[in-house]
Amino acid sequence: MGSSPFLPLPSTLSIDAVEQNHNLLVVSLSAISSVIPCPKCGTPGSRIHSRYHRTVADVACGGQHVVLKLTVRKWVCGSPSCSQRIFAERFVELVQRYARMTDRLLQTLQSVGTTTNGADGARLSSKLAMPTTGKTIIRRVLELPLPKDPSIRKAGIDEWAWKKGARYGTILVDLEQRRVAALLEERSVETSTAWFVAHPQVDIVSRDRGKIFREAASAGVPHAKHVVDRFHLQKNFAEALEKFFRHHKQSLKAVAHQLAGKAHPAPKSAASRQIDQEREQRHQQRVRRHQQVWTLFRAGYHKEDIAAMIGIGSSSVYRALEHEHPPAPETRRRTDHVAGPYLSYLSDRWNQGCHTAAQLYEEVVAQGYPGSLRTIDRIVRQFRPQKTQPVSRQTITQKNVPSTRSVALMMVRPAPHRTKEQIAFIDQVVSRDPAIAMAFTLTQEFGQLLRQRQGVQRLEQWKAAVRASGITELIRFVEGLADDEGAVANACTESYSNGMVEGFNAKVKLIKRTSYGQAGFPLLQRRVLLHPAAGEAFDKEQRQRSSRRSAPAEHLEVLASGSTPTTEAEARIA
Repeated sequence: MGSSPFLPLPSTLSIDAVEQNHNLLVVSLSAISSVIPCPKCGTPGSRIHSRYHRTVADVACGGQHVVLKLTVRKWVCGSPSCSQRIFAERFVELVQRYARMTDRLLQTLQSVGTTTNGADGARLSSKLAMPTTGKTIIRRVLELPLPKDPSIRKAGIDEWAWKKGARYGTILVDLEQRRVAALLEERSVETSTAWFVAHPQVDIVSRDRGKIFREAASAGVPHAKHVVDRFHLQKNFAEALEKFFRHHKQSLKAVAHQLAGKAHPAPKSAASRQIDQEREQRHQQRVRRHQQVWTLFRAGYHKEDIAAMIGIGSSSVYRALEHEHPPAPETRRRTDHVAGPYLSYLSDRWNQGCHTAAQLYEEVVAQGYPGSLRTIDRIVRQFRPQKTQPVSRQTITQKNVPSTRSVALMMVRPAPHRTKEQIAFIDQVVSRDPAIAMAFTLTQEFGQLLRQRQGVQRLEQWKAAVRASGITELIRFVEGLADDEGAVANACTESYSNGMVEGFNAKVKLIKRTSYGQAGFPLLQRRVLLHPAAGEAFDKEQRQRSSRRSAPAEHLEVLASGSTPTTEAEARIA
């Protein structure tokens, strides 16, 4: 019997028998060729020497595990001068020498391995009637050659973390073809420079403001145009803005209390007073340490020596030297509440006339609220003293004065992405403090400059406005741009940025975590570069879906109440 449409085979093989045992199909095959050439000299075999059976695993058929039992003939070479007197016939279209599985099964397992990890791939293959082990899948993936280094002209470069804060690698993305071009094991000037030297055709490099990639690109492709990532520019500006707000905490607190309609606080208990005293003592200790740092710094001591003399970390010394004024007292803020995402809805329903806790509880449960009726009742009781006055989420979160970081992110974020509570807070704080109003104006102008790519001339005008404002923190930010002035100017004109690189970086992070501890960098490199979707960045729908999962609108509203923003919320500033 020849080949079957359910089990395609080379024309040189014939099916002798098929045996079925539960979920196992054993297919006996034999060769039908009358003459086989010697693989050494090419002379046809003179006669058959002997036969033996070879068992090979194959892809599943009809949900059943398939095993091929090949009858292999040994031939005597017809050339007396040939060094290989006896040879076995080969089935190169089906299986390789000494292999225990067919080529198509091998390719299937390699595809499964590059898409999943070893353990999950083994479980999936077993469900598909192709039983194997996780180590076999990993071994087969490691046999795959890496793709040829592509020709790339627009490169985006960034770091990826082996272990955050300890060890990093480098990822390079082709910004034109929208695919990962290379994954490097190290984050170093030498490694990145070597890659750029091997790709002299690169004419645009999108990167962050770090010195490693700047030096590598300058040394490897000195003719290339550098473009600083706009997200990192916005992020660095938000950090400078956060330092500015540390000196305006009283204004932030006053506006938060004004919006919440906060009444005079009740008298504190003895335990609360003791806690306040201990907190004040710790603050005085921080003030004294800050003064010591500045005294030694003015005396000419090195920062590392200051840290050793005072007995603190060098990072604490650097942080203290960022501000000449002593640090303000720290205020404690509550973390996210279980009802936090629903406070805006509850306040709106209260203002509409629904004052029954049970009814409000049923409505928020329908929206996914996981808490209890008692919590909703406690919130409603806080609404009741307002009587006929409108309430808002600040009525509940009045003790949570927005942090300096939260306010900085509020201002940097585009207006359409702000909640109505954040808009009200910004309007009040801007009208209250002229310095904050000036900072807000500069923030909006900088955001428009980057998002609309208004050009170098507009950038210089904005820098002049910052210097004229007298805001020290923002002036330092502008001065810090001078060492990378050309790349910053290109960011205001070129359309390229590192957003695509960050998307692929997220894919690398996912693949690394699913393969943690398995085979190290060679496996990770192949899973990234040979993944079926290796050439696909997040499309618009995927980005929106990922954004909805990681940073829902309700969570972004919490920023206005002073909760700690997450990395996903920071990503929205771009």
